[in-house]
Amino acid sequence: MADISINLSKIAYNAEVLHSLLAEQDIHFTPVVKCVAGDTKILETLIDLGFNHFAESRLENINTELQDKCSYLLLRPTPKKRYLELVENVKMSIQTEIQAIREINDIAGKLNTKHQVMLMIDWKDGREGVLTYDILDYIKEMIAMKHIQFIGIAFNFMCFKSLAPTEDDIFAINQYVQAIENELGFRLKIISGGNSSMLPQLMYNDLGRINELRIGEALFRGVDTTTYQPIPRLFQNAITLEAEIIEIKPRLLEGSQCYLQAILDIGYIDTVISKIMPLNDKVKIIGATSDHLMIDLGNQDFYQVGDTISFSLEYEALSQIMYHQKIPKTYVKDQHIQSLIEQVNSASLAIY
Repeated sequence: MADISINLSKIAYNAEVLHSLLAEQDIHFTPVVKCVAGDTKILETLIDLGFNHFAESRLENINTELQDKCSYLLLRPTPKKRYLELVENVKMSIQTEIQAIREINDIAGKLNTKHQVMLMIDWKDGREGVLTYDILDYIKEMIAMKHIQFIGIAFNFMCFKSLAPTEDDIFAINQYVQAIENELGFRLKIISGGNSSMLPQLMYNDLGRINELRIGEALFRGVDTTTYQPIPRLFQNAITLEAEIIEIKPRLLEGSQCYLQAILDIGYIDTVISKIMPLNDKVKIIGATSDHLMIDLGNQDFYQVGDTISFSLEYEALSQIMYHQKIPKTYVKDQHIQSLIEQVNSASLAIY
């Protein structure tokens, strides 16, 4: 039976390495947990390490049972019909529309509470955000609101367009922040400079006023999202898919070449097949249907029906399968890796 294998020790280790790396430059690390569907055991693992603030994109993933232990930043602007739910359950959210902020302010007023808002700037990704020339009007209106607490601005890269942040972006962001502060007459509390794609810049450049990064893919997949190459000190296989062989038969390719085909109990209903890769590089994916995955075993005849084959998961495949309610999850802890976590703070922080 197909299964999602989650190594909590590897996730914890990746988190500690990233935390140490960012802390060295006085940058706050906010774990983005949207791709793991707010998984409770993963959250509890990170909470045990001392993380108490997470970024999430869906209200349904907000774990109210953990609200005495952690708070959330909601990354995606909320549909209007869920503003009340937002204010009741989330401390902080990213917003991009002034009318939405006005209505959230009204709801927070009725509840006699305050809601913290970070403004996303439409920089160069083109997915969402306040236009750069409108930002001052937004901030000035928000400051006058009684139940909205303006806490800072955020930038985004490589979520829609494949444009990685550059040294020029860092310079321009810092100039932009300085211009805003000069006009407002006060310093912004949070400058959230981006996501995992900003890590290479962190290694080679001073990020200046950027004091927070939202990291998800590097945490759970251990890859540089600008090149899709492994980050050397991080684990790339913290979460894997384990699929079971349900049939093995010899098959013929064109030209009468014979190969050994295995059928596995996973299909495109379950995940993004083009974004999974066998960990055994001697086998390869031939194709898939809704419920079946066909594998060329490379004439490795030791495989038997009932054996499992492990797959690494790219971000799209990981996200889809973690939201799948029918596939069981197995959680693993590794004592050797747990001991390595204690050594992270004393080790070299150079990971590139």
